[in-house]
Amino acid sequence: MNRSLAVVAVVAIVVTGCQTSATPSPAATSNTSPPAATPAGSVPPSVAVVTPAPPSQTPAKAGHWVGVTADEEPVDNRIALGDGRVLNIRASQVEEQPPTLVTQLWDPATDKNRDTPSLPSYREQFVGLPLADGRALVTGGLNDKRQSFSSTYIYDPKTESWTKSGLLGIARTAAAGAVLRDGRVLVMGGYFVNGPTSTTPGTVRLAAFHPGFADVDIPPYTNALATAEIFDPSSGTWSPTGPMVYARSEADAVTMADGRVLVFGSTAPGNGIEVDGNAQRTAEIFDPATGKFTLTGPLPPIDRAGLQAQGKKGANPVPEGESTWTTGHPVALRDGGAVIIGLSDSWKHEGDVSRSVRYDPSTNAWSEIGQTWVSVGEPTPNVLYIKGVPDLSGSASASLPDGRVLIAGGSGPTVETKQADGTPFYDNESTDAVQYYDPAANAWTAGPNLPQPQAGGRALTLADGSVLVYAGTACTLDPDNYECVPATSERYVP
Repeated sequence: MNRSLAVVAVVAIVVTGCQTSATPSPAATSNTSPPAATPAGSVPPSVAVVTPAPPSQTPAKAGHWVGVTADEEPVDNRIALGDGRVLNIRASQVEEQPPTLVTQLWDPATDKNRDTPSLPSYREQFVGLPLADGRALVTGGLNDKRQSFSSTYIYDPKTESWTKSGLLGIARTAAAGAVLRDGRVLVMGGYFVNGPTSTTPGTVRLAAFHPGFADVDIPPYTNALATAEIFDPSSGTWSPTGPMVYARSEADAVTMADGRVLVFGSTAPGNGIEVDGNAQRTAEIFDPATGKFTLTGPLPPIDRAGLQAQGKKGANPVPEGESTWTTGHPVALRDGGAVIIGLSDSWKHEGDVSRSVRYDPSTNAWSEIGQTWVSVGEPTPNVLYIKGVPDLSGSASASLPDGRVLIAGGSGPTVETKQADGTPFYDNESTDAVQYYDPAANAWTAGPNLPQPQAGGRALTLADGSVLVYAGTACTLDPDNYECVPATSERYVP
C-alpha cells in the first residue's frame, strides 16, 4: 500500500511514484530465515483454488509479461472461471444516478471482453469465488443504500446467466471467503449494517458525530462479525459452522494444501467497524473436519534493534507498542504452509515497517523471510531507513505452477535526495521490479520487470497457471505535483 508519512517541516517522506527500479540483490539482515523446506510450491489464493499439482521436475525459469488491453475501465472484482475465462464485475457511476454493475467475460486467449448479464442489483464489498464445477458464486455485500446483503447468486458461464440461490444466515459485508477441497464454500466475518447510520444496539450513529475535528478516529457504527457459514453447491443452502476466535472485517483467506483454511487480518479499530485490536495482527486456521477455528502461533516480533543497527547513527527508533494498522495477503504453499509477502505495520504519523513471513504447519509457527523495509520519520529529521531494501507492502503476489511465488511491483528502496531549499527529501517510489520466492530453497531471485511501475495491485491465478496483476496505481511523484492514475493490467505467463 502506498503511504505518506507526516514528518517535521524540514523532512518530507513520500511513498510511491513512477520510476523504473531494478530489484536489488538480497542482502543479509537481522531477520532469521527458516531452514530450507522440502520441495514445495503454492496453490492459488482463495479466489482461484485448485488441487495442488506435484512439484515441477523442470528447472525454474523466468516467464514474460503480456499486456491486457481489453480493460476500458478499472476492474476491482475478478473471478477465474473453470473454462479459462475471467468474470469481471465493476461498478459504474453516472453523475446524479444510482451506481450500477457492469459484468463482462474476459478471454485471456484473445484479450477481449464481452458483455454478459450483470447481477440483478448493485452491490460492493461482496465475496466472489469460483466453484469447483466451473461456475462462480457471489454472496453478501453492500447496496447503494448502505445495507448489507444476505443473498447469493450463481453465475453459469455455459448459459451466461445468474441464478439466485440460498440466503446467508447473517447478512454480511466485507466478509472473507475460501473454497474447500470438497467444493463447498466457507464465508466468515465481515460486518452488518442497515443503512448509513446503523441502529445496531451498542453502536454509535455516524450522523451524531460532530464534524469539524481534525485527525480523530471515527467512532464505531457497527461491529465486526466472528460467525462463519458454509455453502453447499449441491443443495444451494448455507449452514452455520464454528465461529472465529476474533471477529474480523476485510480479512484475507486462502485454502491450504491440506484442505484447511488460513484467515488473516482485519480492518483496524477506529475506522467505523468495531474490532478487537488483536484481529488485525493474528491468523486462524479453520479445519473442515471439526468445523472449528484455532489461532496460529503469533507473528514474529519486529527486530527493532536489528533495524536500528542498519540505519544511520542516531536515526529515529522504530515506534514501540502495537501498530495502528497491519495489512498483508496470504499465499498458500504446497508444503501445507503459507507466506504473507509485504506484511505491513504502520504507526500513524510516525513510521512504517514492511516484511515477509512464512507459516510452518508442522510447528504452527511463523518466521521472517527476506528483508525488512523500514521508514520512521518522527520525532527527529534523522529518518530511519535501510539502503537497497524495497517495500513489498504494495506488491501483488500469487503462486506459480512450479511452486514459486511471484511478487510484482510495490515500492522500491528509499532514496535520500535534496529539495530545492536543501532540506532532505526521502523518496520511495512505486516500482516495476519483480521477484520470485522459492519456498523449497528459501531463496529470492529477480524476475522480468513489469511493463509499468505500479503498487497496490492484486494478483489472480488463472486456470492455465498464468497470473493476472490488476487494480494497481501508477503515480507521478514530485513534491509539488503528485498525481496517481490507474495502472494497466498485466498478465504474467510462466
